[in-house]
Amino acid sequence: MSEEKLNLKFDIPLSAIEEIIDAHINGDFSGYDRVVSPRDLAEVRGMCFFKKEAFYRLIRNIGLKNNPAARPYKDARIKVIGADPHGLSVGQTFVMQEKIMSLLKLRKEVFGEFVVKGISKMPPAQMYGIDYQGRKALAFYIPPIVEIHGEQIAILDGIHRSKLCDGAGTTVNAVHISNVAYPLPFEPISWEETSIVSEKPPIEKRYKGLRREYFRDLAVVGIDG
Repeated sequence: MSEEKLNLKFDIPLSAIEEIIDAHINGDFSGYDRVVSPRDLAEVRGMCFFKKEAFYRLIRNIGLKNNPAARPYKDARIKVIGADPHGLSVGQTFVMQEKIMSLLKLRKEVFGEFVVKGISKMPPAQMYGIDYQGRKALAFYIPPIVEIHGEQIAILDGIHRSKLCDGAGTTVNAVHISNVAYPLPFEPISWEETSIVSEKPPIEKRYKGLRREYFRDLAVVGIDG
């Protein structure tokens, strides 16, 4: 068990998220009262889909990192549909080679026991399993998040999954969000302006036109952004 696996991205009581979104996260699995990142699950024992109301409330309650009370998606229009990754703009200037490789294992190690079509067609889902410390935990699988600002359609979260699907020549299920209350935290760029790297570049080189005050805080509602 590596030290990295023990360093949880987040560990949030399920009750805290249900209080934030004012909705019950459906599912009949007992004892799963913690929400962690999908990467922190050592084993997935069951999956179920979100009810629409709970999922939309989850998205609408995403805040800004520097302004937790702000709700960029409070009055947004939200829909989950397939998208051609290559037709989308991106934010960050790099793609991590290690993350691409780890996604190639996801189909077998996480989704392999279930009758699903993998990342490209995977809808929002709840994953019930065991973490690397042997404790019950729940994780949310949220497809890539895409924001629509006028004629600009940009990937806010999920660039690696989108890159993998683009390389396979397939569409990717994505959460499309329009009527967003705040600007993007970066200047959208094309895929041709990105590089595949083995190490993250310095923060000032990760984005063009970076505006940190508009960073979305996905983790507050248990989304691994």
